[in-house]
Amino acid sequence: MKKYITLLVTTMFSLASSAEGGLSVITINTDDAGEYVEWLKESTPVFSNAWGENVASSGICSPLSGGEKEGNHYVWNIGPSLVSTMTAIPGDDDDTAQAIKRISKKRSVERRDIYEVLKQTSQVNTAGQISAQYNLLSTPSSLDAYVEAIEAMEAASAINGFSDVEIAVFSASGAGDRAGMVMASVQAPSMDRLGLFLEARDSSWMSEAMSDFPSLRTPEHEWLLNCEVIYSN
Repeated sequence: MKKYITLLVTTMFSLASSAEGGLSVITINTDDAGEYVEWLKESTPVFSNAWGENVASSGICSPLSGGEKEGNHYVWNIGPSLVSTMTAIPGDDDDTAQAIKRISKKRSVERRDIYEVLKQTSQVNTAGQISAQYNLLSTPSSLDAYVEAIEAMEAASAINGFSDVEIAVFSASGAGDRAGMVMASVQAPSMDRLGLFLEARDSSWMSEAMSDFPSLRTPEHEWLLNCEVIYSN
């Protein structure tokens, strides 16, 4: 038990010392994704008034595959710190509550998750920006070694024709059944580019870059996603 507590404290310190921001993800389910996205875009100015400087960007991702169930979508926002992300959850003010009331009967909230941003990409999110993502949730055996391996693979990818594909890394924080897990998010400008990148896993350079991954993490869940930035501060 003493050994476990020491490991837990060390891990928590490592996560806190390397965090680069916070990510909030709300999983919603709806039968009409188009109507929901339209509502989200119309309501975002209301939300942003409540967010202030606590949110740098926000948007929505829809699964091409890997969704937990049909109709799930993922509403996200990124803040400059974990504290700001935790304080930016909508619903505390009257205007936000009124906006949410308009859609409450047309969607259900499936779960809420908060992550620490351990590794950012160089991309600057702008409203209207579209991207494709492959997100892998896993349990790492060594967090530092896993992030280093991801950085090395990203560098190898840039050398081999994929400088437009980057990888962000998020660590689950207070996430219930996802406690201790890490999400690596491969982000590309289009689904075509993401597909080509994933196909390159059979190449010699990618195989070499990924050779340490089996010993560094245990995969838990993966998604292919189309994402859109709706708000940028």
